[in-house]
Amino acid sequence: MNILAYVHLRNIHGSTGAGRVARQLTEHLAVRPRVRVRVLADPADHQRIVPLVGEPWVSMPYHFIRHETSIQQAFWLLTGQSRAESYWPNVDVTFCSAESYVPTKRSALAVLMHDAAIFERDALAWSLARMKQSLKWKLLYRKVARNADVVITPSAFSADRLAHFLPGLQGRLKVVPNGVLERFFHPPSPEGDAILTRLGIDSQIFFLVPGGLHYRKNADLILAAWPEVMRELPEARLVIAGHNTLPYQQRAAALGSSVILAGFVDDEQLCSLYRKACAVWFPTRYEGFGIPAVEAMASGAPLVTTCVASLPDICGSAAILLSPDDPSAHVEALLDLARNPGRGQQFALAGRQRAGTFTWARSAAILQQVLEGATCR
Repeated sequence: MNILAYVHLRNIHGSTGAGRVARQLTEHLAVRPRVRVRVLADPADHQRIVPLVGEPWVSMPYHFIRHETSIQQAFWLLTGQSRAESYWPNVDVTFCSAESYVPTKRSALAVLMHDAAIFERDALAWSLARMKQSLKWKLLYRKVARNADVVITPSAFSADRLAHFLPGLQGRLKVVPNGVLERFFHPPSPEGDAILTRLGIDSQIFFLVPGGLHYRKNADLILAAWPEVMRELPEARLVIAGHNTLPYQQRAAALGSSVILAGFVDDEQLCSLYRKACAVWFPTRYEGFGIPAVEAMASGAPLVTTCVASLPDICGSAAILLSPDDPSAHVEALLDLARNPGRGQQFALAGRQRAGTFTWARSAAILQQVLEGATCR
């Protein structure tokens, strides 16, 4: 099976979320039996990013689009020209590894859609920028719904919500769960542990919030609940990893030295933070899958998250699942884990077992079956 994988290379270096999914699925798909993968990409991104990520991306065969990524996407959407076969005449399946569209003539078209958040009323904060983005994404999603042979999504929850907003996709939605990097199952390294000293938390109790402070990640609850935790545990610290929306960043800074904004951290550092945290706190409002939740479980960190969207299916009974609208419940759970290490250890053991079911090799095997099925449509 010849697979032309359209990859936004600019997103795979230092990748989290969608960029990580595109990278891992493409890498693991390329080593599957009976599969030949070529990458369709922006040549400028190839020149800049591939030397940074190294193998196997250096050795992969490439075809290059003619315009910058955003311009090329608009051109494809509006004209339907430069079809996949014009890049690789022998392509069997064109696989868009993130929300995007490549027109095809003969080959099957498979598109990965992570979730339906752009359609959900309360999943994202309202803004003029969001309204403009929403119009663009709705155009893309509806184009995909008309033309894709199969739409891949990482959870039953996302499949259900996509079918709700795009009923025409019924029968073409296939669930391919995300995975977790093998690295997170192993002990931290001295290089990773250096971040604990840099942040001043190597000898302190701390809770880790992965994913930064955003409306979708429930920053309002985090910033409302943390002062209550701080009153009971004045020695504790809250470490927030990732990018933060500016208003939330300012509110967090106003809480003083108990809140540490770590910014972007690489996987080695993240592994150490997960492993040394008293608990990982991920009170998100909406997730199509929730990679940070699985990373935390793989690392053996007790996980406090929410009982909404995909999280109950992903975490099962291996995490503490709470309402995203009840700050007091989150305060109680964090305090309980800090005061009862044995309870945290129970969740740590259950979490590692649960996370072991989510591997990128398994994801790629399921994806291969889905793509093979798409060629038969």
